[in-house]
Amino acid sequence: MKIWIILILSLSISVIYGQNKQPKKLGIGFAVTVNPYLYENMSHPKDIFSNSELTNKIQTNKIFPYFYKPDYGLYHFICLEKNSKYFKILINDSEIGFIPNNEKYIFKTWETILMSASVARIDKQNLIRNSPKEKDEKIIINSCKYESMKVIDIIEQNGEFWIEIFFATNCEAYPEDNAERKTGWIKWRILEKLLVRIQLLC
Repeated sequence: MKIWIILILSLSISVIYGQNKQPKKLGIGFAVTVNPYLYENMSHPKDIFSNSELTNKIQTNKIFPYFYKPDYGLYHFICLEKNSKYFKILINDSEIGFIPNNEKYIFKTWETILMSASVARIDKQNLIRNSPKEKDEKIIINSCKYESMKVIDIIEQNGEFWIEIFFATNCEAYPEDNAERKTGWIKWRILEKLLVRIQLLC
């Protein structure tokens, strides 16, 4: 049973992260399509533009947001900038586009997204510490082959971005249902570099 959970978890993560590269920028949050189920047929919104005046539509079918699994309600573009007229978004990890700031989209911060997610470290050298301090010598060990660590708090201090996490010591995929767990802190970003994979379906 545990093997099946791991396989399903791995599959769901790989589908969400169709973009395996680091995004060019992390921006200020996400522009989220209100009705992602419209794009289950591999189509995309028709109101994506190449200019902030919203006059030049992007003419391509190869448009993918950072979180892309519309049949599960995920169609999230990284938002680089927003005002009352538009969201400036990142397409396909590196291209710039613009969508109107209207009732078809909502804005969510990174903090909002993270607090509803589980994460896995991209690099295990991003140590799990006892406290949100780079020099904290007490290290928490997670020996699970497939990480699924639930986010429970987020802080920024002295220009460093930390999240508090917990995980099951027996590597269960859903640690909130497991009484035996460990808690610690990891960095989730350094400047424009993302240090974790975000699992929104876990």
